Amino acid sequence: MDESLAPLGWLVFAVGIGVILISVIPRKDQVHSPTRRLGGVLSGLVFCFLAGVVVLPDPGPVTTKILVILAVVCGGTSWYLGRHARRMDRLARRKDR
Repeated sequence: MDESLAPLGWLVFAVGIGVILISVIPRKDQVHSPTRRLGGVLSGLVFCFLAGVVVLPDPGPVTTKILVILAVVCGGTSWYLGRHARRMDRLARRKDR
C-alpha cells in the first residue's frame, strides 16, 4: 500500500475508536439499549477494519480480503441491529421475566 496513506488510515482508525467509545460510555442525557450499544461498537469496528487495510505494512491479498469481509459483516450486522433494536430489546426483556 502507499505509505502516504498511512496517516489517513490512522485517522480513520481513531474515528472508529471514537465511535466505539461514544457507543459504550454511558451518558446521563441519553439512554441506549444494549442492542444499540452493540450496533455502535460494530459500526466503529467497520472503521477500524478498513483502516487496517491501509495501516498494516504490506498486508497481502489474503489479509486484505479478510479485513474487508470483516468490515462488511460488521457493517451489515450493525445496520440490522439498528433497524431492529426495539424488537430485539423487547424480546430480551420478555426472556428476562
